[in-house]
Parts: sequence; structure tokens; C-alpha cells
Amino acid sequence: MSTETVSAMPVVTLDINEMGQMKKRLPRLAKEEQLENTLLQGLYPGIRVVRLNVPPGRLEDYQENEVQKSMRSFDLDGVRYRLIGASASAKSGKFYAVDERYEPAIAERFRKWPEAAITYFGILVSPCKQRIQLSEARVVVVKDRTLGTNDCRGWISQSVFGRFHLPGRRLYQFRLAFENTQAKGACKVMADEVAEKLGADIILPESCVKPEYKQPSKLLDFLCWRRPKVEVRTYRGPVVFGIREVSRKLELHSSYTLIEHAPWESIQVEIAPLAMEQAHKLRAACQDGRYDGVIELIGTSHAQAPWEEGIDSEYTSCEHTVVEAVLKVDSSGYLIRHPHINNALNRLLAKWTFKLCAAGGFKIPGFALADDGFLALHQGQVVAASDWLPQDRAIGSVPCAKGLVVRYPIRMFEDLLPYARVSTDQAVALVTQAIEEQNGCSIDSEAAVGLVEKQIALDGTFVLHSETAAKNGGDFDFDLVAVVEGDRFPRFVESRFAHQDHHEKGKSKRNKKQSPWWNLALVANQAKGNQIGSITDLKTSCYAAGFHGEAYQLVDELQHALDSLKWGTEVNQELIAEIRKKVPPAPWLQLKDKERVSDMPVHLEVLPTDKIGWLYNLARKEVEDFFSAKLPISDFHGLISGEHFTKEMSQECRLVNRIYAEEVGKLIKEKQALDEALAKADAEYEAQRNNPESRNEARARRNAARGAVRTYKERSREEFQALRSLVAAWGDGKRENRRGWCQALHAVICAGKGNGSLLFQAFPQEIIDKVAEETGSNPVQVSVPDLVDGEIEFDEDGRVFLVEQFPNNDGTTHERKIFLLQISGRGEVLVDGRAVERVQPFPMRYGAGTIRDGKLVFNDIRQRPTVKRHAPNHSLPEAKEGSPAGTPSETPS
Repeated sequence: MSTETVSAMPVVTLDINEMGQMKKRLPRLAKEEQLENTLLQGLYPGIRVVRLNVPPGRLEDYQENEVQKSMRSFDLDGVRYRLIGASASAKSGKFYAVDERYEPAIAERFRKWPEAAITYFGILVSPCKQRIQLSEARVVVVKDRTLGTNDCRGWISQSVFGRFHLPGRRLYQFRLAFENTQAKGACKVMADEVAEKLGADIILPESCVKPEYKQPSKLLDFLCWRRPKVEVRTYRGPVVFGIREVSRKLELHSSYTLIEHAPWESIQVEIAPLAMEQAHKLRAACQDGRYDGVIELIGTSHAQAPWEEGIDSEYTSCEHTVVEAVLKVDSSGYLIRHPHINNALNRLLAKWTFKLCAAGGFKIPGFALADDGFLALHQGQVVAASDWLPQDRAIGSVPCAKGLVVRYPIRMFEDLLPYARVSTDQAVALVTQAIEEQNGCSIDSEAAVGLVEKQIALDGTFVLHSETAAKNGGDFDFDLVAVVEGDRFPRFVESRFAHQDHHEKGKSKRNKKQSPWWNLALVANQAKGNQIGSITDLKTSCYAAGFHGEAYQLVDELQHALDSLKWGTEVNQELIAEIRKKVPPAPWLQLKDKERVSDMPVHLEVLPTDKIGWLYNLARKEVEDFFSAKLPISDFHGLISGEHFTKEMSQECRLVNRIYAEEVGKLIKEKQALDEALAKADAEYEAQRNNPESRNEARARRNAARGAVRTYKERSREEFQALRSLVAAWGDGKRENRRGWCQALHAVICAGKGNGSLLFQAFPQEIIDKVAEETGSNPVQVSVPDLVDGEIEFDEDGRVFLVEQFPNNDGTTHERKIFLLQISGRGEVLVDGRAVERVQPFPMRYGAGTIRDGKLVFNDIRQRPTVKRHAPNHSLPEAKEGSPAGTPSETPS
């Protein structure tokens, strides 16, 4: 039997400063922060975990010693903790410690290998969509590309997959713990008859197991192949298995690291017109007051998203942000002047403007990278194959005949992989040929079609040969790729097809670095502060300045930075410094983090070789500070009215308001102090930069001040998120008279001078409902692909019919209704009795609507946007006994 689990594991976060001193941080209550549905919880119920934040930059030797001493082991609330590993955030100075009682067992899982623990501990703490525990499962580990596996891609049986509630015909990213090790990667589903034939519920290639699986092997001899016997390592016993992600249709934003490789002609003829079109759409939407159009451009569409989660989810169609929800229901446009909404809109607009001006502002289809492996039973014989797809071909849902495969980070032009599309008929023919060549038997066309549909052309995937994928560093561990379509960007695509590769750079897979376990804290500190971002931006500045040779030199250094922890590679710092001296930074790169469009110059002085700079100057003048008008919070006092609240409720709201204001005030004061220190250090360095005797010390102080500002920026973001999650938990705890609580807090806030963000974090849905009652809400929209455009009718049972007119023999017409689908009371969209989507439930009644571009619109029913939040069982920290309730003049941010 399996046990489905949805459990959180509370995590304490500690900050360690440069002198090794520890400070407890506000708890973050988000699901991913509390390690919900992780392997660690399944393996060690009741384990206590601490997340450590250490200074990310390089420190003085004595400081490094104090930091390592503190993080190696420490006491907290009567429990002794020991450092154990890291996740993908090791470069930012984030590590994990566990109750020392569990440290020996977890250390053994990573063979007491520090580099492995720092690199792969994230497998155990990766939150999964769903997790199961099997008391007994059969795991088989094979060589890569054996039994239809590939690099980091394995198989699970249909019976194991059936224990999850997930859509079929996809690629699934998994996390697995078995015996005394763990594995990660992606998997496809194999038929149970194959699983029984092989005696395996789970098949893993060796590349999935981290670190390498060392158990004795044996030879599997049951296949009537022209090939040798299969070497396998087997395990039978309890496992913990989680599905972390499911392949689905994606749209990915363009980036400057992509279009910097486009030729000038493509920038001017293909990319610039797209940017200008988007800018003109935004201007028109703002001028006409069509804020749903604004949100579609700079936020998300108001159409319901396809159902991708399990049937036990409440619903998946929800507003990504409260700001978007407000604009969707506010037809008056007045709320864009609300200080909190206005600030958030300006941040959204600034980010969108940078993407528009520096990357063209367009989107390209995205997919999970998949391999061509298959595994099946045909006429009682196991048939399997891998890497049968020609290396210049691809299988995917993009209809264009050819294009470029993009995987980030993009190191060089050669990383954009040219491909030609393989049709379904061609794929069937290639599968048939592969079975004959790799298995020594034949297969009928119907069975080959089934293999292509069920195991190769999976929804949301893009299929490549493993050697092709490796050319830009890709494997099949659920890497995401995007496609530059040849029919949409023909000049860009043709330029890559015509380009002769002259620089190849794969992963630097040498012997892995291995230190003794007692050096775990040292290895952890060495993992901090990699230079991936800074090298990427320097490379971009090289392209902008026309230094292409230097850009290619940085390709190798970027790969060294990517491989530094796992393979022990080192970046050539002297080369980096030398290139920095002669390459001027691209001026538009400094605008990435601006929070208002008005902070982004309308025109920049750029070099003639700077294609992105040219695009910036063209597009930036089309975007204005559309949301400059902002009103004080007191002007919105009447937004929420007509509810009842008591004196006690008002006093509690004042207390929460005061606590929130105090915490925000501390963060603001710290930022001001760090900014002042940096300004002083900058001035001192400028004054001493020509003095050889004092220049180095002044530079060191300036760099330290810059590092402190960078560290604060990331930490303050997390602090704000933690504070917001506590406020949300407090608001979610008010089960009765929520509208009354909302108005009580609103009255306190409107009497102050803040921006009102506290209210939107505590009672977002109540605000949305209030606005919707005043202005009305949008018609329900449901995305349902493969439906013909036309008029529809629907009834009280949720049945939807296409209404068509058919001619009679006498020249008249008659109306015929064709049943299309049904929407259940729980929000399931049922086609042929099968749930294909899930949306927020809404009341059905008889009415009419339309189908346009795959969107089913119910014109006679209105649905309020819903803010979907999880409600953890925590509350805002209580004030000290005797603290005053606060005054109306206090100012929360």
C-alpha cells in the first residue's frame, strides 16, 4: 500500500554574520520554505531542520573561521544541530543543518562526501507536487541508454504512476529515496506488463543516482537481442517517491542573452517590430482605460489556465497576484491610484519595459527537454531503443519545419541548436527501423504509432538526441528549453544554420572533487558566490562593444563557474580582470532592477555595435510612466464599508498594524544605513584611486560595502516575504466575520500614512469581492483547445452545446445542438467523460456564449477572480505584555 502525504516540516532560519554570530529570522510560511512534500520528511519523520544564511561573499581569513565554526555545529532551543548540506542556493550562502541525531544517517547517504552533500542534498529537500511512500518496490539501476533510458531519464510502471493524481502522456520530474541513496531526474511511464517481465517498478539509469550507486551488479538474460546481456543493479524494499514537475505547454520570455546573437537584419526587421507592437498595445490600453488589456500585456491573461494539477486540488485557475485581480474587477480604473496597487503596477511596468527594450518583449514556446527512448512488450518480447533520432532532427508540437533550440544560460551562438522537425509519419518509420536495428525484430505500424504517441511525442516536451542536447549542456533531468520558430524569425534562424561552429564547449566532466567529511563547512563556504551572473553580463558587454573574441574566451570561464563545485574547475580571475579593463559595460545592463519607468532613461549613449542598445533607444521612447498618478491612502477610506466590527477587533488590528510597521521600519533603516556606508566608501575610493599607497585598502572597503548592500537586498526580500506570510496567516485565522475584520483593519490603515499593503496581504479576497460588487466582474473564460469557433448554449447542469444552422431541402435552415463538454460543480471540465481541465467553480444557469481561439466564454455568467492562498497554522508574533495597541498615525509600509 502507498501512503499519500501532504506534510510540512517547519524550518527555522538563522542568519550568521561575518563574526559568526547567529540571529533567528522571521519564519517563512510558504510551502516550499517549510519543505512540504519532501523526501527528507518521508525518510525521517520528526526531524528538525535549520536553514543557515551566511555572508555570500569572500571574507577575511579570521571571519571565514568564525563563520565555519558557527555553522559546523550549534545549539538552538535545547537541540544540537550539525551542518549537513545545501540546495541550489549554496552560491547565495544558504545551507541546511539537522538535529545531530540524524546527521550520521544522512551523511552515509552521501558517502560522507562533502561535495556530494553540498551538490545533491537538495534532492531530499525539493518540495514535490505529490509524494508517495511504498513499503516495497523493485528498483533496477542500469547503464545509461539501456532499456530505453537516457541521461538522467528513467521509467516508472503504470501501477506506481497510478497512485498519483496526475495527467497522463507527460514527462515527469521525480525525486526518489531508496536503500541508502537517492536519485533525481525525469521519467516516463512503462506498461505494467513490461514492468513484470523485467521485475522492476522503477528503472533508473546510473546518471540518476546521486552519488553513484555502488551495489554489486548482475547480468539480466531474458532478451532475444543481437546485443550482450544487460548489466543491472537491483533493490527491493521501501522507497519514497515524489513527482516534482509535470511537462506542460509553456511560454518563455525572450532575453537579451538570446537576441544578442541575432543578426542586425533580424533585430531591425523581425524583433524590433514585435517590440513596437507591444509598446503600442500597452499605450492604447492605458489611454482607453482597458486595464484587462494592461494585465494581459504586463501580467497574465484573464483566461482560465489549463488544468495541470491533481483532481484533489481545490482549483488551479487563480490570480497570480492581488494586483492583477484588482484590475480585473475594477472597471472604473480608480484603484490604479491606490498607493499599494500603484507601487506594484509601477514595478511590473518597469520589469516589462526592460524586457521589451532589451529583449524585444516577445514570447517563445517552451518545453521540457526529452529523449527519444522507448520500452515496450511486443509479441512477448521486450523492445527498447535510445538515441535513434537523427542528431539534426527534433520531435515537438511546434509546427514550423525548422528552428533553434534554446537552453539557458546561453554561453555562445553555437548553443542555439538548429533542428529540422520530424513528422509523426517520419517518427513512426524511424521507430520501426530502430527496433529492427537495436532489437533484431520487426513491429507493425499500429504498435509503432502507439509507441510514438505514448512514450515519445509526450505533451509539453521537445525531443532531441542526447548528443545534440549535450551540445549546449543539456540532459534529460527536466531541463527547460525554448524554440525560436523558423517561420516567425526566418532571418535569425537562417543565420544560425549558415554559421559554421568554431567553438564547442560541453560540461567539464573530469574526476569529481572529493574531500574528507570533516571539511564539510570549508566546502560549503567555497561553494558561495559563484560568478555566473557577472561573467554572463561581462560577456554581454563584450558583444555590445564588438569584442567577440573576448566573448568566446568568457564562454570557457562561464562553464568553469557552472562546474566549479561538482568538478573542481576554477575561473581564470586574471583573464576576467583583463577583459573588464578593456570592455566598457553596456549601459542598459544597469537598468535591470529599476522599479519605475521614470528611472530608466529615454535615450542612452550606446556604441554602434550595440544591437540591444539600438533596440532600447527605439522602444523606450514608446513607453511612458503610465501610472504616475497616486492618491494618499486616506482617499480610499470608503472602499470597504457596511460591515460590523467590535472595539476588540479594532484594537487587535491596531496591534498587527504596529508590529508590521515596526518590522518594515527596521528594514528601511538598515537599508538607509548601508546605502550611506556605500556612498561614503565610494567617495573615499574615488579620492584615493590615484594613490598607490591607500588605493587597495579603499577599494577593499568599497567592495565590502557593495557586498553588504547586495546581501541586504536578497535578505530583505526574504524578510518581507516572511513578514507577509505571517500577516497572511493571521488574516487566514479569522474564520468568522472576515469582512468585518477586513473593514476594521482597513479603517486603521486609512487613518495612517502608509501604502495599504498590509490589508491586501491579510484579506485579499475580501477586497476583491468588495470591488467586484461595486464594478462587476469579468465573464467566465475557460481555455479548451481543439474546439471549433462558434456560438454555444449551456444549461443548469453545466452541459455545453455548439449551436449550428443546417440547411433543409426546401431552402430553410434548422438549428442543431452538438454536445461538446460538461463543467461539473467542482470545476472539472469533462470531455468524453474525462477531466481535461479544472477551473474555479462557478454557479451554472441556462445561457449563451462563444468559442473563440480555444477560449470558451460564458457571457451570461460572471465570475470573480480568486486569490488562491495556502493557510498555514501560524499567527503573527504577539507583542510584549503591556504594549500599547498603537495609534492611527503609525505608518506601515
